[in-house]
Amino acid sequence: MKKILLSAVFSLSLTTTSPAQTCREVVRDSSGRIVQTIDRQKQAGGTVQSTIRDASGRIIGTATTRPNSGDSSQTTYRDASGRLTGSASTQGSSSGSSRTTYRDASGSLTGTASTNRNSGFGSSTQYRDSSGRLTGNHTTNGSPSGSFSGAQRDASGRLVSSSSGSGKCQGVVRVPPQGTRK
Repeated sequence: MKKILLSAVFSLSLTTTSPAQTCREVVRDSSGRIVQTIDRQKQAGGTVQSTIRDASGRIIGTATTRPNSGDSSQTTYRDASGRLTGSASTQGSSSGSSRTTYRDASGSLTGTASTNRNSGFGSSTQYRDSSGRLTGNHTTNGSPSGSFSGAQRDASGRLVSSSSGSGKCQGVVRVPPQGTRK
């Protein structure tokens, strides 16, 4: 269950917009039960603040993504009490692809991910653990209106979770969170 919660989508911005934008994502387990919701706010300057809640609405964590120079960004993850639990460094490219490196709170490597843009507003991400072994993938389909849907699968292709969302976060690119953490 914790892996599902941590493999929910965190976002980062590769572009800057002026007004704040918000979107909400609902994550369901393989049987269709809601396991969490993620609310994101993209602020002027490109910073994205994500709040993750469990099925009962209780806050279980946050993520803050700040853009760096070029197409890179830095994300910090915190638990409900505000304690740092990990970080992610993402380097993007003009084609929309990106590579993310995840670390735990002590700075140790926990995994990597490679994301490629599909046609339109979709993307495909492959997750690997710290030894480079494939641990799963995530695909997303979006629309110009801001609505999107996604599916998370383990390394064998079995569905782990699905998600759907809406809002105005078109400038926000889907990247994997710390899905490889135990």
